[in-house]
Amino acid sequence: MIWYGDLAPVGNRISLESREECLLENQFGNYQYWLDSGTSALALALLDAKANFPDIDKPRAIIPGYCCPDLIAACVYAGVEAVAVDISPNDPSYDLAQLRLHLDSQVIAIIAVNFLGISERLDELSKLIADLHLRTRVIEDNAQWFPEEIGRAQFKSDYVTFSFGRGKPISLLGGGLLWAKEPVAANAAAHIEPSVHSSFTLKLKIAAYNLLLKPQFYQLLNRNPWLHLGETRYVPLEKIEALDAYRRTLLSVNFTRYSNRENRLSQFINKTVIDCGVQTLSDHCASRQKRLLRYPLLCPDSESRDRLLLELSAAGLGASPMYAAAIDQIAGVDGLVIVPHALVNAKNFAGRFMTLPVHEQVTQAYLARILAALSSFR
Repeated sequence: MIWYGDLAPVGNRISLESREECLLENQFGNYQYWLDSGTSALALALLDAKANFPDIDKPRAIIPGYCCPDLIAACVYAGVEAVAVDISPNDPSYDLAQLRLHLDSQVIAIIAVNFLGISERLDELSKLIADLHLRTRVIEDNAQWFPEEIGRAQFKSDYVTFSFGRGKPISLLGGGLLWAKEPVAANAAAHIEPSVHSSFTLKLKIAAYNLLLKPQFYQLLNRNPWLHLGETRYVPLEKIEALDAYRRTLLSVNFTRYSNRENRLSQFINKTVIDCGVQTLSDHCASRQKRLLRYPLLCPDSESRDRLLLELSAAGLGASPMYAAAIDQIAGVDGLVIVPHALVNAKNFAGRFMTLPVHEQVTQAYLARILAALSSFR
């Protein structure tokens, strides 16, 4: 509504307060690589994994059937074939039976996505690799999640990646991090170019971003039919750069803000959608859930999803379909991903899935309107 303004699907304000000391550098041990994007971090992990399999002519990496096309962009940059494997029914994690069918000595890596804060079944992936006597690396993709406390997170994967892009848990409008168990191979690290970003330009972009997150200003973008906000499409990765010095000085304060931010909105939404029967995510997701970037809502069918999405969107309440299709149907990926079996579960998931906002702009008034719309669902 005009007098309320529109909520963005995701995004918190970025602090411009600088500190020379980067607290997060103490979190990730010796082998940490601060880069210009989460996609670059993922590409560097793939380059290093590829360097560890010099005898494989056509290395492959497995990606989930419902995911961001940036995973394909990282694979293409690294010269690794992306193989899409279906997800589980009503669950964004891999269908382990399908994964087993396509896991062989040509697969150098499995990309395990932490989906909005719902982690992949990492122990089961590691066991599957061990049972098949393979050396396949596991890359934990945490672009949509970040640990809340320094020193508390423990990582088991060979590589762990994070993103500081727009709308991420800690957003700096760009930036990424790769943590690795071992130092990255020299021929992989050679891809990292120096940053060319200007601190003055970044300050202006961040100031504009903060302004546009306000519902009254975001409405001007959201209601413009020419902008296609939130549209998912493939964007190639052209190069890997180091994280610029200015963004590094913003990390500590923005991490502290992230850690201290209230995170109770998901609980209110969760109770409502369960009570009214609209949430059909697998019960297995709850045990793997950490702090949520957006609230994930899997409706009973595509018709009810479309109806609820239309109602919430028309009211400017920040609902989003996330990725509107399985990965092989995303614009621009044709010919860039191998799909050995139909992505039946991923297609079904995409047709029934949507997200609800849980960021700092969701005031009690907005929350009440979201809960009222959900409660009236039948």
